[in-house]
Amino acid sequence: MAMQTNLSKKDKMTIAVVLFIALIFVICWFLIRPTVSSALTIKDKIEQDRLTEKEYNDKILYLTSAEALYGKAVDELNATTADYYEIMDSSEIDRMVTSYVLKSGLFAESLIIKMPEDSVDEKPYLYASETEQAPAGATAVDEAGSDGLLAPYGNARYNCNSTKSSGIQCVTLTLVVTGSRQTCQNFIDDICTKPAVRITGFSWEKVDMIEEVDPLTGNVSLKDPGIARLRIDINLYMADVADYASAVSDAVNDAVVGSEG
Repeated sequence: MAMQTNLSKKDKMTIAVVLFIALIFVICWFLIRPTVSSALTIKDKIEQDRLTEKEYNDKILYLTSAEALYGKAVDELNATTADYYEIMDSSEIDRMVTSYVLKSGLFAESLIIKMPEDSVDEKPYLYASETEQAPAGATAVDEAGSDGLLAPYGNARYNCNSTKSSGIQCVTLTLVVTGSRQTCQNFIDDICTKPAVRITGFSWEKVDMIEEVDPLTGNVSLKDPGIARLRIDINLYMADVADYASAVSDAVNDAVVGSEG
């Protein structure tokens, strides 16, 4: 016997609609939802890849600018230290100075060498103009803007008021030479042309008279030797400047080799 129900036609329609909705929900949940989730995941990955690409492009841009800035700093460092003497010990300085004195036509009576204990700390020349004291490139920094990569570098140079961090060493020399007065004066003039040497003081000292004996009478007289004695105080500047360009290249190569390993 067939099962009898008291459901009306309206109830049956309601049940059919509910079942249809449930079926649609099941289809969406198990078929469409994974597809939508996958699409959203792909979209997120695409957006993340775009952000990563932008980050890499920014890094490449800053790296290029940083390399240019580093090259500028190295070039300026090499240019400003090119005239300094290489680091020498006292015996090497003695040989160099004595040879220079003899080549100048003078005789070195004494040489006192005081080796440095640390980097030299000197102030700018008191009467230098602001333009002379301001480092080269300060105008370029203003043009680049305060947010530019050159700004910190330029500001650091402009605001530097000491040579303590330069690594430049100063050897103090006290030299006494003898020779003709004109030769001594030429010696002073020549030293003034050397950028890594600074005369801090000089004085003409008395030269002892020489005794001369008359072969006929035996009388002894004092005679001017015809030479001058010059005492001169000198600062000699030395620098040990590393090859920063090679150092960076080696560091980059080491990093590449390490990443490949």
